[in-house]
Amino acid sequence: MKRLTRIVLFLFISLQIHSQTLQETLSNLSSDASKKYVSPVINAFGSNLNSGWVTKVPSDFLGFNVDIRLIGVGTFMDDADQTFSSSGNFRYTSEQVDAILANSGYSASDAFYGQIKNEILNTSWDVNLSGPTITGSEDEYLEVEFPGATIQGEQIGKYITEIDAAKGYLNELSILPSAAIQLNVGTVFGTNVAFRWMPSIDIQELGEFNWIGAGLIHNPGIWLNNPLPVDLAVGFFWQQLEVGDIFESTATQFGLYASKTFGKVILVSPYASLTTESSETSVTYNYIFDTPTGTETAKINFDLEGENSVAFTIGAAFELAVVRLNVDYKMATVNTLGAGLSFGF
Repeated sequence: MKRLTRIVLFLFISLQIHSQTLQETLSNLSSDASKKYVSPVINAFGSNLNSGWVTKVPSDFLGFNVDIRLIGVGTFMDDADQTFSSSGNFRYTSEQVDAILANSGYSASDAFYGQIKNEILNTSWDVNLSGPTITGSEDEYLEVEFPGATIQGEQIGKYITEIDAAKGYLNELSILPSAAIQLNVGTVFGTNVAFRWMPSIDIQELGEFNWIGAGLIHNPGIWLNNPLPVDLAVGFFWQQLEVGDIFESTATQFGLYASKTFGKVILVSPYASLTTESSETSVTYNYIFDTPTGTETAKINFDLEGENSVAFTIGAAFELAVVRLNVDYKMATVNTLGAGLSFGF
């Protein structure tokens, strides 16, 4: 099973190898900067989690069917999300303060240099921030604009600090992929249940990747005397994703699902869904900055919500004997492509 999950993971997750970990990248960013930096993948995590659950509505009152699916989903990343510009709080390192003061003509030999430097180090500055997000170019770096200030009666001018440790981590990634294994079991009174998981896999530079979820779907039409022209169902699904010690996402989806099966030897099942979904990602990392007495570390933790709220999905599944292949496309605030390969009976 572990070998299988590794194959699935490397099919759908193509993250590059970096000289530093994401934790090391975030350690250079204040809370305000990191919220903008990671926001593109927050939306993608939520959309990926809420994709690919249903490819066929149960049509039997009572029956027995089991299938296991290998699922791959990928959310498209907008080019506009590769950079950001905002303002927020920031703490400078000792080396960065030296550069700010040197730009204004001060040197360490000045009598008042130490006092000015300590005051800058002790202050959380409201600065302008601009640069690549986590999905931006690895050739671009975060720029922090010191606003200028009068300290100890001395005028310190504006200065832009380029933080080369904070660059585009995923280097213009156009689609953020995820993979999972899903078990579908049914049918009892028109109801199927689903379980989704990805056994713990260590992704280089990011940490362990875990994905679990569960849900059910029910076709109320099986209680009618006259069958509907298409199979309709309602469903609810919950899932959780962890990526290393940094990201923990939870997501829920509730929706209306429809499908219709045609054919005899090769079965074709077009399907569609209208869903409401929500997701929230908790981001945790250590922020490192300098003070007059030495380096300090602050634990940063914040929650961000995914943008998707209503989504429409359309797709088709093709089945021959015990093998079933499906592909679908979800249209929402962020769009997601999904595919799966099932084996069952």
